[in-house]
Amino acid sequence: MPIGGRIAVQIAAIAAAMLLLTGCLLTPGKFTANMTVMRNGGFTFAYRGEIHMMGLSQLVAMGAAMDNKTGSFIPNPCYGDPAQIDGAVLKTALLQDGEDWAEDTFERECTETEIERQKTEWDDQVAAKKAEDARMLEMVKGLLGGIDPSSPDAIEEFIVRIKKQKGWRDVVHQGDGLFMIDYTVSGRIDQDFTFPVIEKTQGLSPFVVAAARANGAVRIDAPAFAATGSEGGMGGGMAGLMQIMRAFGSSSDSEEAKMFTSLPKPQGSFTIRTDGEILTNNTDDGPVASDGMKVLQWTINARRTKTPEALIMLDPA
Repeated sequence: MPIGGRIAVQIAAIAAAMLLLTGCLLTPGKFTANMTVMRNGGFTFAYRGEIHMMGLSQLVAMGAAMDNKTGSFIPNPCYGDPAQIDGAVLKTALLQDGEDWAEDTFERECTETEIERQKTEWDDQVAAKKAEDARMLEMVKGLLGGIDPSSPDAIEEFIVRIKKQKGWRDVVHQGDGLFMIDYTVSGRIDQDFTFPVIEKTQGLSPFVVAAARANGAVRIDAPAFAATGSEGGMGGGMAGLMQIMRAFGSSSDSEEAKMFTSLPKPQGSFTIRTDGEILTNNTDDGPVASDGMKVLQWTINARRTKTPEALIMLDPA
């Protein structure tokens, strides 16, 4: 593919990836999550384990992999007589007539004018790519509430912001966007609860959502804990990303594809304890009685295709 077409494809593919990443900047890794919901409306939620932050580092790395051999200008071959015919047109005509194409027969040295024209086009396209990279950086900064992810202080700024919020007991960055989290919060379920929520940060897909209903019930969903499939888990996003990348000519074993498929998948457990009435749930074994409570538990791994969910009736207010 000519350089111009290749760079256009790269920009389109990275932009498509950016759109997908806006919905999954944070994803769970290895974790344990517990939620206790009492009939009187009191609740406690705890998450301990890994959270992986995706962002500009993955996009930049993908762009570098897709942009191989465009670091310096290399003229494309020229074919045929420049005064009479374009080599690509000649090749098409011969193939349509059933004749063989002997590239070395028609390939020739480019004229200075042709090289200058190619160089001008290449410079324009590289400039366009740099402008697109700058635009994407601004997009990511907007998602992160103004934090520049290319700054060496970005991680520390992010941690300082998180620790200001209630519930975040400990946040430790272990490198490459991987954080170890200790989070616990208690309150009342008379209003909706979502985890995680981070000040100024946009585009976060919820790990766990508890939606309070007017009739006194609460519906709990954990969309980020489905590792594969199409029910809103991480696997759905990755599947969509792979489809887009294939549409732009990237194979499933390409470097950019490997970067995204190597991201951590959810692995752990999600447990709900309640003394309320469990109306519906999609655990494998249903509720188990323990110390006067009903316990629901989901094992989270790469084979889970369904989002954990439960509907629990509490005492009317």
